[in-house]
Amino acid sequence: MADNIGHWNYEGEDFDPDDYFGFVYLISIRNSDGSYTRYIGKKQFHAYVKRKRGKQTKWREYTSSSKHLNDLLERTGGTGASYEILQLFETRGGLVAGECKVQWYLDVLTEKGDDDVPLYYNRQIGAVKFIPKEAITDETKARLDDLYRSGRVLIQGRGEGEEATETTGKEVG
Repeated sequence: MADNIGHWNYEGEDFDPDDYFGFVYLISIRNSDGSYTRYIGKKQFHAYVKRKRGKQTKWREYTSSSKHLNDLLERTGGTGASYEILQLFETRGGLVAGECKVQWYLDVLTEKGDDDVPLYYNRQIGAVKFIPKEAITDETKARLDDLYRSGRVLIQGRGEGEEATETTGKEVG
């Protein structure tokens, strides 16, 4: 049923909105200089009242909960905007966690372009409603990527005179 998904693009297999709780999305807006500013958000397919599924939301026409982004879309008539469904989720918990994970992964609060202008319109992640004055460095990101790829999840602390030991956090034996 993915043939009737409004202004959204979706690279996955056809889907029926009744089989899912919602989706995480990316909106990209082309700026006059050719660069893009983006927004990561989530949208439910249905309204819920007292945990009971109600009618479908207007997800096909939905833009964003961001006032900044909606003001810009209104001023420009939506010219230069693209809407992409990144992932479908079957549960509320998966949707909420998925949105936060994508936002943290992309560093939406602090990532900036060459001109020091924010690359994302996002102004909060979950309950974090402030823009930190500093972000993790590219070197730290690279180290974390290396740790993640190697399966080394945790580096245990060391006492005086002891070497640090690496562990995957898995039980042994």
